[in-house]
Amino acid sequence: MTESQSKLQINSNKLPKWAKILFLSLPVFISFFQVRVIDNDFFFLHATGNYILNHGIPYTDILSMHSSMKIIVQQWLSSIVFYFSYWFLGEYGVFILLYLVNILIIFLTYRLLSLITDNEIIAAPLTAIINILIFDAFIVTRPQIFTYAILLAEVCLLEKYVKTGKIKHLIVIPFLSLLLINMHAAMWPMLLVLMLPYLVSAVPLNTKLIKHEATGDLLITVAIFIVSIVIGMLNPYGLDGMLYLTKSYGNSEFDVITEMKPTSLSGWEGIIFFSVFAVIFLVLFFDKKKIFAVRFFLLFAGTFVLGLLQVKGIPYFLLFGVPASTYFVKNFNIADLLQKMKTIISKRIKVLICVFLCCALLWICESRFMITTNAKNNTMAHYGELYKMVQIMNESDEPVVLYSNFNDGQFYEFFGYHPYIDGRAELFLASNNYEYDYFGEYWSLLHGAYFYRAFIDKYQFNYLALSKGLDSYMYVSLTHDPDFKIVYESSDVILFVRNSQ
Repeated sequence: MTESQSKLQINSNKLPKWAKILFLSLPVFISFFQVRVIDNDFFFLHATGNYILNHGIPYTDILSMHSSMKIIVQQWLSSIVFYFSYWFLGEYGVFILLYLVNILIIFLTYRLLSLITDNEIIAAPLTAIINILIFDAFIVTRPQIFTYAILLAEVCLLEKYVKTGKIKHLIVIPFLSLLLINMHAAMWPMLLVLMLPYLVSAVPLNTKLIKHEATGDLLITVAIFIVSIVIGMLNPYGLDGMLYLTKSYGNSEFDVITEMKPTSLSGWEGIIFFSVFAVIFLVLFFDKKKIFAVRFFLLFAGTFVLGLLQVKGIPYFLLFGVPASTYFVKNFNIADLLQKMKTIISKRIKVLICVFLCCALLWICESRFMITTNAKNNTMAHYGELYKMVQIMNESDEPVVLYSNFNDGQFYEFFGYHPYIDGRAELFLASNNYEYDYFGEYWSLLHGAYFYRAFIDKYQFNYLALSKGLDSYMYVSLTHDPDFKIVYESSDVILFVRNSQ
């Protein structure tokens, strides 16, 4: 191939600047039609950030009624970031932060796809599709948004090192390790997991089935891997913070938490996950010019398994597995296909296609606006009902000993109360708090395996804020208990108080 032919081939994979900007702006544009609401985890993040800024890092619980149990505030730095964003501009400050991080995620996703494919015609549209798929369910006011950005930056640096051989790209990774262990320690091991495919592919290996690429120096990559582990010790909880994940997940009692359940076709997240996998499988199956690279196969397979095991693993498959799969079809010349389509499709058909795409975009925006508006209205109505119960408890002449469920506990913590449990599920496991398996006790209560009155008498609750759906056993039992009366009730929630009150 001559130099001029090579340049022609490279240029055929380029997009006009306006087209690139259009594709990368598209998910941001659509996201503004997805009405946002503060995630319920934000309430305990804000309360934690407020405490840390005033009292320092806590080592025993400062939010629930179990003040003696040990805790690891695995997202302490994220809590401070969310606290300040809310302190400056209220919920608008939180949403501005959310959108800024999402723009960073879009840029890094595009950068990763560009590094893998060397093809803007693939990278730009696929970046838009990936972000549209993850934004509504997974780009929320939780520390995971920082995790996605940090891990994308890591893989981009690893891929850049593979292409250039320059060590300067790897030197940044230990700093990402330091950032992630303090922003979201539960997902810090993912930084190491995503390095493993690059470590394996750096091992000299040549067979007929496996294409060995120059993926850098093995010893240097291992050294960066080890340094990243050592750097992980620089967090307020030391080794316990690094091992937080090993003690926090895989508990069968977490089946009450949707994002912890195995991915299935029963939810729309699962439908998206399996649909994306099916499309990739079909493309790879029918592509005749198959190429193979160890690191991308491992990235794809590993993140697919992660997404299969838990709903919360789906975004990792979309952000890393899907880009990894594009390497296997990178030689597919889309530019030639588009050129042939230009000769076949008439101007009239082009106009019709443009009209169809515009209508499709309007339909997506309108449908997302209506769906998310309804979801926001329902959530805000629920928060409003909870706030009414807060106001009732504020009038109590005695200290409030509050039972609240897993979903609503953090809302009461935001207003200074200390409920039985909240959304920090893993902290209520004995393996983490070294005191008692409160989550197991809570699970037994929800499923009617723990007599409600024995539970109430154990903790001497004088207020019980129940969800009629989730706390159905407690709700039915207390309505027939003469020692408790209803002081507030809606179609959604109900507040019981001891008669002595």
